[in-house]
Amino acid sequence: MTSVAHYPLDPCRADLGEKIYAGLCSLVPEGTTPSLSAIEIGRLLEQPPDSKMGDYALPCFRFAKDTRKKPSEVAESLASTLATSGWLDKCQTVGAFLNIFTNKEMLAKTTIPNSLSGDWFSLMAKNVSNNQCRVMIEYSQPNTHKEFHVGHGRNVCLGNALVRLFRYCGYNVLAANYYGDDGAHIARILRYVKAHKLVAPKEHRGEWLGQIYVKAGQEFSAATDEEKQKITAQISEVHRDIETKHGETFKLWENTRQWSLDDFSEIYKWLDVNFDILFYESELTEESQATVSEYLKKGTFIEDQGAIGVDLKPYKLGFCILRKSDGNTLYATKDLALAKRKFENYKIDRSIYVVADEQNHHFRQVFKVLELMGFAQAKLCYHLSYGMVVLPEGKMSSRDGTSVTFNSLKSLMLIRLGEILKKYEHDWQPAEIAETAQRLCDGAIKYGMISTDPSKEIVFNLEDWLSFEGNSGPYLMYSYTRTKSILRKASEQGFKASSDKPELLTEASEHDLLRYIYDINTVVAVACEHYKPSSVAIHLFYMCKSFNRFYADVSVLKADSDDLRSARLALIQSFANALSTGLSLLGIVAPERM
Repeated sequence: MTSVAHYPLDPCRADLGEKIYAGLCSLVPEGTTPSLSAIEIGRLLEQPPDSKMGDYALPCFRFAKDTRKKPSEVAESLASTLATSGWLDKCQTVGAFLNIFTNKEMLAKTTIPNSLSGDWFSLMAKNVSNNQCRVMIEYSQPNTHKEFHVGHGRNVCLGNALVRLFRYCGYNVLAANYYGDDGAHIARILRYVKAHKLVAPKEHRGEWLGQIYVKAGQEFSAATDEEKQKITAQISEVHRDIETKHGETFKLWENTRQWSLDDFSEIYKWLDVNFDILFYESELTEESQATVSEYLKKGTFIEDQGAIGVDLKPYKLGFCILRKSDGNTLYATKDLALAKRKFENYKIDRSIYVVADEQNHHFRQVFKVLELMGFAQAKLCYHLSYGMVVLPEGKMSSRDGTSVTFNSLKSLMLIRLGEILKKYEHDWQPAEIAETAQRLCDGAIKYGMISTDPSKEIVFNLEDWLSFEGNSGPYLMYSYTRTKSILRKASEQGFKASSDKPELLTEASEHDLLRYIYDINTVVAVACEHYKPSSVAIHLFYMCKSFNRFYADVSVLKADSDDLRSARLALIQSFANALSTGLSLLGIVAPERM
């Protein structure tokens, strides 16, 4: 099995890592060596919050034990001994941090030609160790017969971005979806439809089923005890007919299930999200029972008070029930059967699950049981846990009817964007206005869902997400269209970008922008290793801020010389390429003009 690969260092971090390692060798006691390698030291380099503090900062706390010096003393010693050559221009210290300033000419000469050619954005895909690792990323997992709401949108956006990050870094990725098309909630809905002889509308029938789910819950809550017993018995009968594939009820399940799947497919198409493999909960019932029987026979699972499961109390995870005393399986059982299928049929090395944080304990149990079942891949199973999307007034609930559907969110945004773009209706074709609105809406949703750290809740605010200022998708997309406008004007005047003299880019704002472009591969690699697409989103946001500062700070089309103008146009084109690449990793395509 392929182990988790570390990302390769870029030339600058590699050079600085070697220099710092050599400097530490002179500080450690004779006969010893630093506990961290040059590569590991290169990975420790951070980007300071203010570019005036340097291009990189090295926290020296990790070297105190090796050198038997205070971290601040280590920083001072390194600052005075490191040779200023290659990528290193100068060093400064701030407490326990060594602030490093890189050679401006080397940064420009490395970044501009490679980003203009596109070579800079294909380096990560050539990582051989990653190419040999087969990764399955399972995400979205909507329940059929329920509405696809805003919370589902976060899952889709995170999962889609993660797939793109892993592919960018060279992994062999399979994107998977696992539909929840089985369960008591479906039986409850179909029982209500049958009891009230409801006729579905001709459109949006998937969402209609979600509304029935709310009504069925309300009916049950308002019922007397006697009525509840009757309803419960009817629900059980419907569930049994579905599982035994019996009669009209089963046909109703097949038809209504397809309504939901069709609605989901429309949403995925609009979001430009694609899956390589589709799994269905309803297909795992027999496999689940077989898995329980197999591992009960092996002794991995045990019987306890009529139920079958695994004693995880030694691991502080309680008892994981896999077959209830009535013979029925649970979600955990199906997840085990599905994981077994992934490992055996698809030869997966790493398995990633994008699921809300409500299932944290569930996946801790599942991964531990997989380990006890003997699957080596269990060590490389990962649950990307994310916080919910909530409204300012509180948590959304499908059962209570307080959720905002994804389609209604999309409609609200498109209406608002239509108002904003109305000023172009005399200059643009209707098709271009519609496409621009769609791209802005898509980008606003994806950036809004991704830019917050996955572990945190998102409080949805329509105006913030659609703002063309600040940390939002439209702001990033506007920055991109601004570059296209500048480059079009340059072309109309006969000016071209050139990488012949990038060393002319010596202004602080130019160097700052170059630094963000250069660092994009490292940011993507770290985001991939830590399952945090939000890191890429935030890097792009600060890169756009840097670009807008640069454009306000210097003259481009009226530069002091032809060579300087060509170099600055090359910097703008490099930024556009980097931003377009970064946005594509989030699943966003910016309009060409705005």
